[in-house]
Amino acid sequence: MLSISTNLYKTEDLPAIFTLLEQMHRNDIGIELFPAWQTPAFADFLHDYGSLLARRPLSLHGPYVDTEHSAPEGTKEYVRSMAYFEKTLALSQKLRARYIVYHHNNCRVSPENRRAMLAASMCNLAALRRRAAAFQAQIVIENAGVHQRGNVLFEEEAFVQMAQAVPEKILVDIGHAHANGWDLERLICRLAGKITAYHVHNNNGFEDQHNRISDGTLDIERFLAIYHRYTPAADLVLEYGPQCAADTVGILDDVETLLVCL
Repeated sequence: MLSISTNLYKTEDLPAIFTLLEQMHRNDIGIELFPAWQTPAFADFLHDYGSLLARRPLSLHGPYVDTEHSAPEGTKEYVRSMAYFEKTLALSQKLRARYIVYHHNNCRVSPENRRAMLAASMCNLAALRRRAAAFQAQIVIENAGVHQRGNVLFEEEAFVQMAQAVPEKILVDIGHAHANGWDLERLICRLAGKITAYHVHNNNGFEDQHNRISDGTLDIERFLAIYHRYTPAADLVLEYGPQCAADTVGILDDVETLLVCL
């Protein structure tokens, strides 16, 4: 399945996702919704457009703004992050979302705090796993962070080992993998049985730019060949940055390119 992430838009502009989807003239293209619980505009969007969301295949990204799942229990960051995720679980149940994307961390990582952050995020994931079961929700784990931002908690081998050790499925963000110099085919081959989806975008091999699929140094044709070889049933989620929002023609072209592969 192919989806479009609302990472394209500011919260107040979220209704534009429906205008974009209407131009594709298909009902089977989904939405990956970024919750923005920190702003009342998101609650307004859900109230006004919930029925339209329910008509599309839907997945949810876990909360990102003001959210840090490597925060230790008892801290204000922990309390806020867990509260936001609880609201996301309820939304997942209401809208019958396919899955919710989990970031182990969003903040910077230092050699001194890496071990504590990892322990906290794994503990928090276990707690959310139990809560997700109560909501009949599925959590999938993304390879989050890029070296340029200093927020990589798992390098490639550590990510593979973690992914193989937990019950959750995996979402591979190919832009993050590319920016971090990971071997994308090796990663996908090793995790093929666990990968449920991909975030698809491009960059210069260094920054997390979230460009269109042809705008960068990642060989998108090679990725699509790898995708077909190992995980042809996995979802593809176009996760553009806001700088792409005005390029409707380009987005529609990318959609057509990926639909041929599905």
